[in-house]
Amino acid sequence: MKTVAAIGNTIFIYLTALLMVLLFTGGKSQITTFIWEYLFHNNVFVPLGFILIFGMSMYIINILFFLKARNGNWRALELTRTNMVVKLIQIPAYLLIFGMGLLCTLMIFTIGITFVLILLDAFAIGMTGLFAATAFYNLKKEQKITGTMQALYTFASFLFCMDVIAAIIGYHISRSNKTA
Repeated sequence: MKTVAAIGNTIFIYLTALLMVLLFTGGKSQITTFIWEYLFHNNVFVPLGFILIFGMSMYIINILFFLKARNGNWRALELTRTNMVVKLIQIPAYLLIFGMGLLCTLMIFTIGITFVLILLDAFAIGMTGLFAATAFYNLKKEQKITGTMQALYTFASFLFCMDVIAAIIGYHISRSNKTA
């Protein structure tokens, strides 16, 4: 279940980035033309709906993973390492989405795309935040951090950019032999 949650969280943000690439390169190549015409029927809501359905199913998987991990099925080191790897792998997709969102903000007629990207990004960081909350819960359970630190790191895991820093710090703490 840990692997499914980690891979699914990563795939979600890359599907969002892929949608942006397809949206802005539609008709420029035979591949994108084929995808838009035959798979999506020239309707942006088809891939967007797929992304949202996939995201909702990943939220359910993340919640189930959180509940299962609380029972001690995984060690904190394993969870913090996976959390850090997922966060680092997602950086290129977030940069692409941020750049496209910024470009769409500059043009008045595409500002709606920026709002959709903000919502999809918030959706994605919520998923990975649940995954990170599990890792920090287990760090607390193994007495490597205090309850206050758990709350701070978990909160940071739901904030853009801070989530990566919290993931790296969490992994570093889990590798150390010290306890809180």
